[in-house]
Amino acid sequence: MAYVSLYRKWRPQSFQDVVGQEGIVAALKNSLDTGRISHAYLFAGPRGTGKTTVARLLAKGLNCQEGPTSEPCGTCGECATIAAGTSLNVIEIDGASNRRIEDVRELRGQVDFTPINARFKVYIIDEVHMLTTEAFNALLKTLEEPPAHVVFIFATTDPNRLPATILSRVQRYDFRRFAEHDIVSRLTRVCELEGFAAEPEALAVVAEHAAGSMRDALSILEKCAAFAQNITIDTVAEVLGIAPWEQIARFTQALMARDKGTALTLIDNLYDQGRDLAHFARSVMKQLREGILEDMDKEREYLQAIEVLAQTIREMRFAQDPRILLEVAALKIMSGAPVAAGHSPEVGRLEEKVRTLEQQVASLQAQLARQRRVPQTEEKSAAPQRQPVPASDEESTAFVVDNWLDFLSRLRAERLVQCEAFLKEGRPVEVKGDAVIVAFPRDRGFHKASIEQADHREPTQRVLSKWLGRKVRLECVFQDEAEASGGASKARETGDAEEAAPAAKPEKQTQPEVVDAASDEFLRASMETFGGKIISKPKEK
Repeated sequence: MAYVSLYRKWRPQSFQDVVGQEGIVAALKNSLDTGRISHAYLFAGPRGTGKTTVARLLAKGLNCQEGPTSEPCGTCGECATIAAGTSLNVIEIDGASNRRIEDVRELRGQVDFTPINARFKVYIIDEVHMLTTEAFNALLKTLEEPPAHVVFIFATTDPNRLPATILSRVQRYDFRRFAEHDIVSRLTRVCELEGFAAEPEALAVVAEHAAGSMRDALSILEKCAAFAQNITIDTVAEVLGIAPWEQIARFTQALMARDKGTALTLIDNLYDQGRDLAHFARSVMKQLREGILEDMDKEREYLQAIEVLAQTIREMRFAQDPRILLEVAALKIMSGAPVAAGHSPEVGRLEEKVRTLEQQVASLQAQLARQRRVPQTEEKSAAPQRQPVPASDEESTAFVVDNWLDFLSRLRAERLVQCEAFLKEGRPVEVKGDAVIVAFPRDRGFHKASIEQADHREPTQRVLSKWLGRKVRLECVFQDEAEASGGASKARETGDAEEAAPAAKPEKQTQPEVVDAASDEFLRASMETFGGKIISKPKEK
């Protein structure tokens, strides 16, 4: 019979065998027993925490002949084939190698087929975050309304990469890293079943090095069992390339006793033996932490040593020769040198640059603030202090005529430059009720027609109403019409009409006359408004 790796051989075959994920197991068991089965699940968590294993157990509970049940029999046809990985109703897909939209379309074509001698067709997609965006989009409709016989179980180590549209359609369970005591408990049970002789201290080192992954822990145990019949701390240290525990203890004692020779010699020996110096430093930190609890009188010394080692471990990741960094750290600890704010010299230089840039930015902001205040102050001092607008039409007319330039400047301040340009060609002649009448010369018909357009008239009326303190409307007429109605004479009586609305300047005849006067007026007005010059004119017919 072919050899089977330990992590595959001793994979839990029932919910009772699962350790360290009690909350998730309890929720799934209740779902199976009550029949409240979701159409899609998401199992998220670090590697080696049992996501795929629990997915298979859930599939067993769904398709067991006694099910749906939280205690599958393990002997029926479906339970046996699911455990062996040969079930036709439980399809496991690797999301990393089947990530294209074509793969998802193929899956969508298969979900309509009913399961074979079972209740559910279960799709387990591992590393689902590797699917492309197009593949996720293709999966959405099927995931939202799958056939009644289909259950999706997604597993991922990076749930943040899943689209929100997927996350909102699944029932999510977050798997946590295994605690070291849970790993040791499981390793102890496996050693008993396999007949391995292992020291509890050795299993503790294996659990520590596995970093919360049960699969990694079983793989390390398997390597140790192949290396020696009796698994000891030295065996584990040799297999993992880490320092033996006795050397960690000796180094820690040398640091606290300020024995520089012993400490540097140990570092040199570990380096020559090819040991992992970063792991060694972390182990020393753990030993120092325990030392604080045993000797509170030297707490300050222990804390300083831990700070120096923590800083050194961060720097080791980028160092070509980590031995030098560890030796310098040991000398700092033994000489009692203060920790330089917990940062490397490079970090200190960067912080100094940041402080300099912050000062420069603050100086520029203050300068800009002063520049903004000066124009505002000048504008306020230059703005004319107008009196309240009288209520009668005659007095209102006089006010508008006398202060028309002030109104035009307000249009400019409101960024209504075109409206200002059009109104400059006319002049106010009368205020009659809620109407402010502005007269234009006959040769300024373009400007009159432009200001009468809704997109120019409405904002002008808004500013005009705000300026006069009451709602008014703009009424535009030609100058001869205003004179005929007597509006122009009223304007001249109330003020200097020439100052309020200066007469149009005579135009220079720089272009040949054309027959169509209206066309000539349109061209001239367009040049004044938008800026430009006439390159050529159509020839007279």
